[in-house]
Amino acid sequence: MTTLHLLASIFVAIMLTLDIFILTHPHLSLDKYLFFFLSFSTLNFIQYHFNLPLVLFVTLGINSLLLVRFSKKIYTIFYILLGYIINCILLNVVGFAYNMLWNTSVKELNADAFLMLTTEICTIAVSCPFLYLVRLLFQKYLIGIFEKMNKKLITFIALNLLFSAFLIFTLASFFDTLEITHREYFLMVSSLILYSVFAICMILYVLYTAKKSYEAQKKVEYLENLNEYTKNLEMVYNNLRSFRHDYINIMASLSAYIDEKRYDELGTFFYEYIFPMQKNLSQKNSELNNLLRIHTLELKSILYTKLLLAVNQDIEVNIDIPDEIDSVHMDPVDMTRMFGIYLDNAIEACLETDHPVVNIHLGKMNQDMVFIISNTFIDKGLSVAQMHKKGVTTKGNGHGIGLHNVSEILNRYDNIYHETLIEDGLFIQQIQIS
Repeated sequence: MTTLHLLASIFVAIMLTLDIFILTHPHLSLDKYLFFFLSFSTLNFIQYHFNLPLVLFVTLGINSLLLVRFSKKIYTIFYILLGYIINCILLNVVGFAYNMLWNTSVKELNADAFLMLTTEICTIAVSCPFLYLVRLLFQKYLIGIFEKMNKKLITFIALNLLFSAFLIFTLASFFDTLEITHREYFLMVSSLILYSVFAICMILYVLYTAKKSYEAQKKVEYLENLNEYTKNLEMVYNNLRSFRHDYINIMASLSAYIDEKRYDELGTFFYEYIFPMQKNLSQKNSELNNLLRIHTLELKSILYTKLLLAVNQDIEVNIDIPDEIDSVHMDPVDMTRMFGIYLDNAIEACLETDHPVVNIHLGKMNQDMVFIISNTFIDKGLSVAQMHKKGVTTKGNGHGIGLHNVSEILNRYDNIYHETLIEDGLFIQQIQIS
């Protein structure tokens, strides 16, 4: 019996390790797969030999968490659970085929090493293309949803899959030592399949609802950005009206100096009041014109909106965009939220200083996009690590969420490097997107 338990443990470990290999892409290092094989073999042997069904929770749960840690992708928590459910269903379907063709009972399949080996091999042969199809569906339809989902919802779905896997194992194991007819075997396998389909359909419905919620949130954020953009356009229009009024007054003043031939005073008036105004307007236009090198509409929109707001608050804005920005490998909503938070913080912080300055650099380094946002600020004693914690702020109640939200966004991407620095009296955010 010990030998059979050992063989069963090894076969199941091979199947589950193969599941991880097929579903994970890019693949993990070889030592990680060896680790999973040894973990599955050991825990499965303990479960079978000592008849401890609850060990299955440990086997699937712990290894799923380890897979997330090794792959650094939270959605991989579903891979082992889905693989186990698929293997369990297909193993019973293959067993039913044996039962129909050669009248082999479940009890005989579990008691004979050769039959056990052949059913496992057949199951692996059937499951490989099936799991590859699951991986394609994940990559095409689901990974994008998982990357934007709340961690609590992902945990809820993972727990449902874990309990579904345990229930399927329990239902299938109930008939291990019984002599059942073809009809009873068929009903058992059909029940397992129907339950699995029902559980997966419920999870897909939750994912569909989450996707719709995300799309609704995307529309709300788009409208909020549009509203803010409109407000800034109104501010520009009001500034133009004010400038037109000032222009009329300036012309009247100039004509008065000229009419009275007070040319010395005219020169003083011009260089003290008119020339600085012209210089300021030219500086504002030249800086904002740099945004013409950005061809990604969402990025150009959020930068133009926020920097226009900064310019209208008499903040010195310095924009350096030496390269053409054609695309950013990041979800548009996440990108808009990230830059919106960074620029809002930069504007708010620099306004507390005597000489408010916001500097923007966008460029390319090899194939990567590099974004650097820096601003003057007053150091209030918070460390960089503290600033990214939820609720930590120097602004009072209701603040301290922005940088924490950005951290959660960036944690969903493995192609983004981010660093926060304080140098030479400037607060600096550096983002590199590969």
